[in-house]
Amino acid sequence: MLSLLLWHLGRRGGGPRYTYELARSLKDRDDIRLSLALSRQSELYEQTAGLGIPTLAVDTYRTKAEFAAGLLRLPQVRRQMAEFVVQHQARIALCGMVHLWNPVLVGPIRRAGAKNALVVHDAAPHPGDNHGVRNLLMRNDFRQADRLVSLTDAVADRLIADQGVAVGRIIRSKMGPFRYEGGPVIPRTLGKPPFRMLFFGRLAPYKGLELLVEAMRLLADFPVELRIVGQGPLGFDNLPANIRLERRWAPEEEIPSLFAECDLVVLPYQEASQSGVLPIASHLAVPSLVTPVGGLLQQVDNGRLGFVALDVSANGIADALRAILSDPSGYDAMSRRLAAEGSDRQWEEIAGSLIGALKLL
Repeated sequence: MLSLLLWHLGRRGGGPRYTYELARSLKDRDDIRLSLALSRQSELYEQTAGLGIPTLAVDTYRTKAEFAAGLLRLPQVRRQMAEFVVQHQARIALCGMVHLWNPVLVGPIRRAGAKNALVVHDAAPHPGDNHGVRNLLMRNDFRQADRLVSLTDAVADRLIADQGVAVGRIIRSKMGPFRYEGGPVIPRTLGKPPFRMLFFGRLAPYKGLELLVEAMRLLADFPVELRIVGQGPLGFDNLPANIRLERRWAPEEEIPSLFAECDLVVLPYQEASQSGVLPIASHLAVPSLVTPVGGLLQQVDNGRLGFVALDVSANGIADALRAILSDPSGYDAMSRRLAAEGSDRQWEEIAGSLIGALKLL
């Protein structure tokens, strides 16, 4: 039986959600003994700890002041993590996503007897996020890992080409749907106009929002509305009337309703490893439109599980939106395919494949 520590100290976003989903899929397997280490400040701490798995709660930080105070606690956290590994005889420690504290915690974990595996969401910082400290931390995390788990082939290929990671150190996996609680997933039908689109997530330069805004200008004569919900450095001037901007972080409990209220999720990215937005939409059977970049094509199975724009341009996005929203039968068929995929089954397959690879360590 494999004794596995699944850990991640992030507070919000894709890391905690991925860690929760994987823990939920692993907890009842009879071929592993699972333990968890989580940030007590995580938005999903109560939900993940509530799975009934032995859990180490680590106080991290929410603010800059708490971050500074947290540095003083790091020696204690290092001891706690090492003792927890020994207590549960963890043979492998699988980290759900990089975190600022990872570089100082991996050493004690390994010395306590656990091999180190890291789930890689990005092989390099995104354009606009690329600065020296972040690059240094990511490279350090990659070097310290006995295995790197990539969630798309695009990430694996970049790890090999850009980071010099040996092929044998990479476990190829994928991101499953993010299962928000509720009743059974019901396929959607395209309603009457105006059609409602959603852009959700961090407002960052690489996400192509300028292209989407220009596409909405091109669609001024078409009955479509765009809602942008997220935080980030990107600025906007003179948005057209068919766009509503909500510059804020949406809490976990609001996310299902945000997606349920839209007809289509739009990802106009100019660069991407993969997206944590698509797993939300796919679980709720909400169709998505993506641009043909990075790991997005793999996530939508080259158009089977999501619409794909012809190219990365405002015209390409606008043309795709007109075509999708003018074809109710094609939209309805896409939603039925998403609902038929079965979120629980997908995660069972992901968990089984991942555990099989980790047992070889």
